Amino acid sequence: MTGSDVAAERRLFLPQGVGVILCSSACFGVMAVCVNLAAREMGAGQIAFFRFLGSFLVMLAITRGAGLQPQPGNLGALVLRGAVGATAIVLYFIGIAGAGAGLATLIQNTYPVFASIFAALLLGERLSSRLGLALLLNLVGVGTVVVGPGLSLESRAVTGALAAAASAVFAGVAVTAVRHLRQSEGASLITTYFMGVAGLITLPTLLAGLPPATPALVGALLGVVFSSIAGQWLLHHGLGYTTAAQGSLAAATNVLAATSLEAAVFGKAVGPTMLIGALFMFAAIVIARTGPTEPATEPSLPDED
Repeated sequence: MTGSDVAAERRLFLPQGVGVILCSSACFGVMAVCVNLAAREMGAGQIAFFRFLGSFLVMLAITRGAGLQPQPGNLGALVLRGAVGATAIVLYFIGIAGAGAGLATLIQNTYPVFASIFAALLLGERLSSRLGLALLLNLVGVGTVVVGPGLSLESRAVTGALAAAASAVFAGVAVTAVRHLRQSEGASLITTYFMGVAGLITLPTLLAGLPPATPALVGALLGVVFSSIAGQWLLHHGLGYTTAAQGSLAAATNVLAATSLEAAVFGKAVGPTMLIGALFMFAAIVIARTGPTEPATEPSLPDED
């Protein structure tokens, strides 16, 4: 496949990339609420472990173990993606347990800023004034969605907020790693390796002992597993057809799903600020989409996806 052919294919599939990632963000919003429910009975590290283990087993069942041999030289990047992603998610789950799904998702969804910077430095993706405006609108949007109805800053919430902020940095690195890997690997392989590596990293959390397997906890964990595996695969797939900055801006809309679902499940009020915040966030996606879309290097897209 020539460079011009790849560029044409990328332009053809770019709307699909952003659209798929928007679906991914809805799945992650569901996951955030399920994590909040599970955190009533189980620690964040253990929730993350069961998320990774369950998702790994689901991916093995779907792929039947086929097509999981990475391209030469990619194993190290896959392990790094798993380690960084595991750290980001454990910190995010700690944030949800302390600050709630809405606030933690708000703070964690500042990661498009970090993803854009890391992708520019490491992958040569372009930063422009248009993209800067899109990132600013994203921050205003997520802030409006959650802060509008009211914000509690108890000590537990502050700890959760700090964990979510650290998660945003690691998530920016993870998105950049996936964007790099998607130049030569398929979404299923990246997702399976991510879940396997992250599961091994979080395995020691079981040493603290497990809480009783109540129906509520089991149900919440199943919700975490299935919503996260759908969201993760869709995100990895979509990042094969868009830039790290544009993809992460689309993924950040999961704060809308997380906040609205949290309001429904826990009886929290949602005002008109939800709509205003949503408009800011989708405006950011549109602005980023109408800017430069071509990365500095033209990848050979994998055939399996």
